[in-house]
Amino acid sequence: MAPPSTKPPFAKVLLRSGPTAYEFVRWLGPARNGELVLARRRYGENFGGFSIIKRPRHPLSEETRRRLLDEARVTSQLHHPNILGAVQFKGTDDMPLLVLEHVPGYRLASILEAAERAQQPLSEGFACQVAAEVAEALQHAHTLVDEYGRELGIVHRDVTPHNILVGEHGEVKLLDFGAAWSRLAGRVSSEGPALQGSLAYAAPEHTLHLGLDGRADQFSLGIVLLQMLTGRHLFEGADRFDARQRQPHSRQSVATQLCAQELLERIRDYSVAELEAATRAVPEALRSMVHRALSPDRSSRFPSCGHFARALRQYLKDTQQHLGPPEVLAELVTLRYVALRVEAGETPADAVCDRLLSERPTPRSAPRTLLGHRAARLRPPPRRR
Repeated sequence: MAPPSTKPPFAKVLLRSGPTAYEFVRWLGPARNGELVLARRRYGENFGGFSIIKRPRHPLSEETRRRLLDEARVTSQLHHPNILGAVQFKGTDDMPLLVLEHVPGYRLASILEAAERAQQPLSEGFACQVAAEVAEALQHAHTLVDEYGRELGIVHRDVTPHNILVGEHGEVKLLDFGAAWSRLAGRVSSEGPALQGSLAYAAPEHTLHLGLDGRADQFSLGIVLLQMLTGRHLFEGADRFDARQRQPHSRQSVATQLCAQELLERIRDYSVAELEAATRAVPEALRSMVHRALSPDRSSRFPSCGHFARALRQYLKDTQQHLGPPEVLAELVTLRYVALRVEAGETPADAVCDRLLSERPTPRSAPRTLLGHRAARLRPPPRRR
């Protein structure tokens, strides 16, 4: 019998860069200005890890090509541990390709859905830690300057749970600067009636087409923080509208246009009274912070996302909630475990207790009896802060 071949199986090569070939693995879904593909890097016959390739969808318009180029120019200048980094921009005029680092993990949108299925709210610590990491990433983008010291004025304009990733090691990454505004020379103009970014997370000044700064991203992040703390969006139903809009080949039907117009008017008419009503379920100690980030008047928000991040860090310190990637990962693992058990038919309380039992080692001299096991399951889960 002939020995098995050591050559890698045939795979479609998406891109070649010197001795490196990027091979197609699988389609990951649509994204702003294109779609995402998981690619395998090979150096000859040697495996070199994975990358994410962002490519435009057909038919390719000149505006899409230029917007992808703008995204590449912005992303290539961002170097922060909480921002998904760009590796290179290659390809042809017909198929420009943006190569991004690959970080295995889960989008925050999926984590929020799992929390809803499991009927288990995310902890204050988890919510504040994730929000602080994203706020620090935004602060880096907002204060970036070019090689001559000129401010680039970058505003992400699409800070949503879909664009926040929690990695398999507990790290937090901000994704997709495809809708970002900047002062880069030669950028594609975003003037006009079309709103760049997600309408469901847009700040009031964004919907009014006023000049934007980092406080618009702070407002979007405030909505995300509210969702993590309460499971509810600032504007009821807006998160479901956003999820439908992100579906591939979503149609702009008359009903969809009417929903968008109604949401647009709600954001423009947003008031302090609505903010008070939406944040009643937020823990009292955090409420003033959430109120400030979500103020309808941007002059009443934190001066910058850096100030927002420091306030969140100080709250964690004052409440002695010492969180880092290991604690974030532990909560994520528990949440996924409980969600799967609930989907299998168990109650959330039973699923949580079973998870806690596995973390309490029993001495070998005193094995747990079946009766003891059942009694432990009946104990309610610990209250979250």
